[in-house]
Amino acid sequence: MSYSIHEFITGQQMRSSPTMSAGNMAKEAEARGLQVDVVTVGDLFPKPPTDMTEGWLKQLHADAAKPENKSNPVFALRPDAKLYAYSETTGLPSFRAAVAQCFTRDTGLSAAAAEVMVGTGGKGALNGALFNSVKAGDVVILAAPGWPTNYDMFPTGVKLVEVATGDGILRADVLSEVLKTYPNPAMILINAPCNPTGANYTAPEREAFFGVVLSDTKTTLVASDDPYGKLVYTQEAYDIRTILQRGENEKKLHEAARLATFRTVSKEYGLAGERVGFVVTKNPTMLQSLQRWNENKGGGMGVQNQLLAQAALMYGDDFIAGAVALLKQKRALLVDGIAALRFATVNAPMGTIYGWVNFSGLKGKTVPTNLSETNAAYVIQTPADMMRYLVNVAGVCGVSGTPF
Repeated sequence: MSYSIHEFITGQQMRSSPTMSAGNMAKEAEARGLQVDVVTVGDLFPKPPTDMTEGWLKQLHADAAKPENKSNPVFALRPDAKLYAYSETTGLPSFRAAVAQCFTRDTGLSAAAAEVMVGTGGKGALNGALFNSVKAGDVVILAAPGWPTNYDMFPTGVKLVEVATGDGILRADVLSEVLKTYPNPAMILINAPCNPTGANYTAPEREAFFGVVLSDTKTTLVASDDPYGKLVYTQEAYDIRTILQRGENEKKLHEAARLATFRTVSKEYGLAGERVGFVVTKNPTMLQSLQRWNENKGGGMGVQNQLLAQAALMYGDDFIAGAVALLKQKRALLVDGIAALRFATVNAPMGTIYGWVNFSGLKGKTVPTNLSETNAAYVIQTPADMMRYLVNVAGVCGVSGTPF
């Protein structure tokens, strides 16, 4: 058990996104005539073809027209005459009902439509739900490495306790120790599979984590940021029906209104451009916070975007199974390719599209004048030096690990 702790107090100013700024060095290199492969933006997930998404929508409308579904709220679709009207700020009623149904199908956690709130993408749902759920002076525990903009989602004055675990997964033994110093925090934020490492809990590890939350805290809320859904590789033989089924401890916390699960159709269904995310929780404060955010800050969600998201949730599992098979092939290429390098290592990611590559073997190496873009030799000492070398010599632009 090895970890370190860093404390931060959230400020008023938002920072630049590291993925957006990382590409600037690549643009400069390309302007000099170099070819650079840029892998900085998290929209490299497989995308469904148009005929597939149209098929999902066609099936949704066909099922809605069946007499036996007339009283089912999932199929009470927005009429065509109101397709271009504002959506409800809580989300379309049919979509919320479908989310609840599909969430229970996928996880085994109970959910009703009233326990679903829709946001503008997963990040919009997180920002809105967290806005009034914690306040200045509250303690929030989260693991590192983690997505840098996590620090900008919380209100000003919140104390963030970053637990650097190496792979971004906060396991039970570490959490138990951290809670001795920070008892009963307002919230614990987890992201599994983890962006950026691709690490994930095993089923027993996840259950043990929630066991510690139940036994060692009284009111702590767990925010589970789960945008990747079923894009995980923890099973030898992938079974989409069981891959997200949750354990008894997680179910207990969910029923106690101390768990909020954030999902989106951006990643697993390849529909990032639709900007549809949602939270499922029995916690009324989080639901109300996101609703007020939508009403006053975040705007609303498009009607047709939500209808496509609903169709994807209900009929898109075959696409996900194919995406997982494809991503497993790409994962093998990544792992084998990195293994062939002299100064880099990587652990096989257990979900998502991310690889947390360790280039520490490059530290101390000298880049000679004939390879330097400035014609002056330099020694690789920092992550910034490493990125300079990768972009200008290797022709690959990722994101430095420092912001995470």
